[in-house]
Amino acid sequence: MTGAIAHDQAQRLRAAFDRVLGETGTAPEAATSARVALERLVEVLESSPAAVVFPSDTTVSTGQAADLLGVSRMTVVRLIDRGEIAAVGGGAHRRIAVSELARYRTASDTRRRVALDGLAGEIGDDTPPDQIITTR
Repeated sequence: MTGAIAHDQAQRLRAAFDRVLGETGTAPEAATSARVALERLVEVLESSPAAVVFPSDTTVSTGQAADLLGVSRMTVVRLIDRGEIAAVGGGAHRRIAVSELARYRTASDTRRRVALDGLAGEIGDDTPPDQIITTR
């Protein structure tokens, strides 16, 4: 699987980090901290084709939020109306902070995981076959 950046691009970035961080003359702890953060960023970009990087203060439209969450724009509007996603502005020009989308996605993934674990826990070796739904 390819990522948002190719392996050779990632290697060039790593080499540039080493060169720049070595030349800055900053304290070793600061350089190490920066190197770890930048290395993690490159790993994510290299391994995930869906990786998207935004500045923390970026806001997006409902349509852009829908694309990032993999849902319809109307679903995002409904989530805002129900208070599940915070947005600024009103009407057709609502803006959503990217950090809010990350918070919603994490909360949604957690709820989904808990629900699936609960369902899986209800099925045991003693569960009659007629109470288990099978799919093709």
